[in-house]
Amino acid sequence: MDDGIMSVRRKKESSMVKAVMMAREGVVDGVVSCGSTGAFYTSAMLFLKRIEGVEKSCLMVMMPTYNGKGMAMLDVGANAENTAQQLYDFAIMGNIYAKNIRGIAKPRVALLNIGTESKKGDEAHQQAFQLLEQSDRLHFVGNVEGRDIISGDYDVVVTDGFSGNIALKTCEGVAATLMKMIKESMMSSLKGKLGALLAKSSLYSLKEKFDYKSVGGALMMGFEKAVVKAHGASDAKAFSNAMELAYQMVKLDVVGQMKEGLSQK
Repeated sequence: MDDGIMSVRRKKESSMVKAVMMAREGVVDGVVSCGSTGAFYTSAMLFLKRIEGVEKSCLMVMMPTYNGKGMAMLDVGANAENTAQQLYDFAIMGNIYAKNIRGIAKPRVALLNIGTESKKGDEAHQQAFQLLEQSDRLHFVGNVEGRDIISGDYDVVVTDGFSGNIALKTCEGVAATLMKMIKESMMSSLKGKLGALLAKSSLYSLKEKFDYKSVGGALMMGFEKAVVKAHGASDAKAFSNAMELAYQMVKLDVVGQMKEGLSQK
C-alpha cells in the first residue's frame, strides 16, 4: 500500500500486474483487487485499452439511499482532479449504467457541488454544470450538496475523484459511527436491551444497507475489460461480493453497453 504508482513498472511479477496482463491478453474477462488504488489504476491505464471516447476512466460505486433503491456515484477516487469535459463524460457513463444495467428509464443526474445554485463551485464545476444542463442525452436535475446525496432523489451523482472519495468515506464513517452509538445506547439499560432484542432484524437490515462489505467494490469505468477495485479493508465477504460484481459486469456486458452509449456522444 505504501508503494508509489511507478512501482507498477518495477514489480512486473506482482499479482496485481500479472492479473491485469491476463486481462490484456484475453485470458480473463475481468480483474479484482483490494490493493493500492493508485497502483491498480496505473496498471489498468498502462496495460488495458480504454473505450473509445473516454478521456479519463473513473471509479463508480453504488451508494445506499433512504428509499432503498441506491445511487451511482462517480468518480470516487481514481482522479485527484477533473476537467468539466471529464465530469460530463462521467455523467454519460453513469447514465448509461443506470439506464441499461439498472433499468431506470430516465435517470436523474446531479453534480456534487458546494451549493445548488448554477454559479456555485470552481470554474470546472461551473463549466460542467453548463455542459450537463445543455445535454439532450441526460435528465440533469442540477447541483446536489453532500448532505442530500443519499436522500434517494438522485440516480447518478457526478463528482471529481477528490471530492467523491471524501464523500464516500465520510458516509461510510458516519454510518459505522451511528450504528456503534445505537448499539451502545441500547446496551446501556435493561429497557434498551429488550428493545434491541425486538428490533434485532431491523437493525441488522439497516447495518447491511450501509456496510461497504455488501457492496463489494467500485467499478473502474472506461476500460475494455471489467475492472473492480475492492475496499482496502476487505474481508472474505467483501472480496467475494467484489468478485460477484466483476462477474455481473461481464454477464451484463457493461463494457459493451458503454461502448455503444459513448459512440453516440
